[in-house]
Amino acid sequence: MLTVTSNVNGDVNEVKLVGRLDVKAAREAEAAFAEAATAAPNVVLDMTELDYIASAGLRALKRLNADITANGGTLVLRGVQDKVMEVFEMTGFAVMLTFE
Repeated sequence: MLTVTSNVNGDVNEVKLVGRLDVKAAREAEAAFAEAATAAPNVVLDMTELDYIASAGLRALKRLNADITANGGTLVLRGVQDKVMEVFEMTGFAVMLTFE
């Protein structure tokens, strides 16, 4: 299960992900990411409570990053847990994304 909340503060949309970004949650995440990309030019994904990410979640992140950068904004991932970071590193996402 995945919970997504967002809070727009100026030109930054802070989006918090809690739970698991698995195949079942990917569709919900894609919809939330699409909204996040239009709500503010810059997006910060708070991943401190994201326990797992599947390939479908990686696809959603890739699309979000493309949408944001196409509009001149930035995507930053905050508080990525070690086990999720391992997935980013193994798949090459670690070099494509910005972390804080």
